[in-house]
Order: sequence, then C-alpha cells, then structure tokens
Amino acid sequence: MTRIRPIEPGDRETIRELIAGTRAFKPHEVDVAMELVDIALTQKNQDDYHPFVLAEDDGTVAAYACFGKNPMTKHTFDLYWIATRADRMGKGYGRAIAGFVVEEVRRQGGKLLVIETSSQESYGDTRRFYDRIGATLAATLPDYYDEGDDKLIYLLPVR
Repeated sequence: MTRIRPIEPGDRETIRELIAGTRAFKPHEVDVAMELVDIALTQKNQDDYHPFVLAEDDGTVAAYACFGKNPMTKHTFDLYWIATRADRMGKGYGRAIAGFVVEEVRRQGGKLLVIETSSQESYGDTRRFYDRIGATLAATLPDYYDEGDDKLIYLLPVR
C-alpha cells in the first residue's frame, strides 16, 4: 500500500537522494530541484510549487513530483519534477504520482499540464514514460540546453 502526501521537512534529503539516484539528472539539475523543495518547505504561504511524495506503508519515499500553476496563464500548470526511486522503477509508482498530479491540477481548475525534458539519451525512459501517460510531444527547441541537447515540450490535457 502507498499514500501520496505533501512533502515534510524530514523528506528533504530523501528527495535529494531519490532524484540523484535516478542518474538521469546532472548535479546542477538536482540542485535546482532542491531549490523548489526548499522554497516549499520554508515559505509556507507560497503557492508556486506543490511538491508531493508517494510513500510506502513503511515510510519509504518511492516517488516525488512537483508542479505548479503557470502564473501567466488561466488554466495551465507546469510539471517541474517527477522522479521514481531507482529500485522502484517499473512498479507503477511514477504512473500513480503522475495521476495524482493530474487530479490535483484538475481540482485546482487546470486544463493543461506542460512537461519539459531533454532530448539526451539519458532521458529516454522519461520520454517513454510521458508517452505512456498520454502526453504528446508538442515542440522541440533545438540545441536549447547545449549543442545536440534539445528541449522537448510535452502537453498533457487534463480532462
């Protein structure tokens, strides 16, 4: 059994280890993810970032997601981070927390979830995951992150 809950201060290092443990993210990307965690944990009245974890019955954090409303839009949200603990990949945890995000976006009045990722091969499993949850590739920005590293923008309608 699992449950999805907002992050708590004691989750901080576990989230860092989970994200870094996927080996998909560069160290500076992990640092950026942790900036959002820190904002959410220290600025209680902020409404930009909504981080959640999927925890197993024994308390093990198996997946993490952070999303928020794009303030320049009426109904569009961004998925900032989603990751599953390396030893739990392929067990449905990613799909479960993604489904939760979609439900939360819907509950908050959202109609569209925007997901950005890299074209690098290390993100291949991530892109296949987005395809499996029903996201569609809407745009490619060539050489966005670096030469040969395109930014891929996926859209996931929230129905």
